[in-house]
Amino acid sequence: MASPPPPPLSSYDKSSQKLNKSKDASEQVVSADHSSNDCKNLNYDIHGFGTAPFSPTASSTQTSPPPLEQSKIVALSEPILRRDALPSHHLLKIDSFSSLSKASVEKYRSEFKAGGYKWNFLLYPDGDKTKEGQDHISLYLEMVDTTSFSAGWEVYAIFNLFIFDQIRDKYVGFQDATVRRFHCMKTQCGIAKFMALETFKNPSNGYLVNDTCSFGVEVFIVKNASKVERLSMKKDPVACKVAWTFDNFSRKSFSDERYESMFFFGGGYKWRIVFYPTGYQSKGEIKNYTNISAGLELDSSTLSIGTKIFVRYILRVRDQTKGNHFERSGNYWFGHSDAGFIEFMPMAEFTDLENGFLVMDACIIEVEFEVLGLVTLE
Repeated sequence: MASPPPPPLSSYDKSSQKLNKSKDASEQVVSADHSSNDCKNLNYDIHGFGTAPFSPTASSTQTSPPPLEQSKIVALSEPILRRDALPSHHLLKIDSFSSLSKASVEKYRSEFKAGGYKWNFLLYPDGDKTKEGQDHISLYLEMVDTTSFSAGWEVYAIFNLFIFDQIRDKYVGFQDATVRRFHCMKTQCGIAKFMALETFKNPSNGYLVNDTCSFGVEVFIVKNASKVERLSMKKDPVACKVAWTFDNFSRKSFSDERYESMFFFGGGYKWRIVFYPTGYQSKGEIKNYTNISAGLELDSSTLSIGTKIFVRYILRVRDQTKGNHFERSGNYWFGHSDAGFIEFMPMAEFTDLENGFLVMDACIIEVEFEVLGLVTLE
């Protein structure tokens, strides 16, 4: 003998926002289902189950009862999931459900582990009245033992709640792939009006048979591999100014060496000026000796790994006779490299004694800078 068909769902036309009446007069919905306030995502909260179709017995006629009031039906955003497989992580079987209800058990907690965390599967046999779930079955998933978690903890999970249809041998729930966020301010999520008690207790629906029933839950942890980059700008940056006297230029200009000043501190970090008297030679390129190069270098040991600082800087060669200084400026995100100018100044202009940049074979290179912001990875 073939099993009776599963309980139908009401249909809802989202484009017109009007309820479509079923062609089969036997399809009934007994109540509107309103969500728990513990989950704000409407894709999961606004759910409910309808009754089974009228199942005639040998003595009954084939006339179905008239449909019930349907004006309060809420749209279902996911299709009903009916499957053979057990819920992946926890199954709660209850014998003598009526005794549980008569015992005035407001809430039953069933503890289990999934995804490396401890959870409570919460069942309100007569509904969670604090969330207007009276006359319904209320189901929730609650995260427990979180006191040892670090401050600001977050756990992302996808979970599904089920009830077992014993007549059709199917686990029934809602297909949902929405990622839920559990944190210190919200450790519980679920459905206050999971199923109307009238629907649940109707034997033809298969949910409560011989006063026994089963509920299930599965939880899948979503690992967040993304990094958070935090930019913190300084409201009142402190300007730093350092001068370096570079002597014996004529002798040093015959070499291709890089020269460095002594380290100095500024803005909370360690720096030095770098100078190439004959210009900087990029890898694979031929030096033309037509420019001098200068830059500012950060000592990376004073910077945390994964951190960058935003710096506005000015590199300057002082005119020691007339005060007509030569300078170039820039902005740079310092991490583990230096910043500056390969073609900082034409060699001919720099070595022309009339310009006052070289006096007694010495020049003064100056840097002025301020740290404007900090970037960290979390």
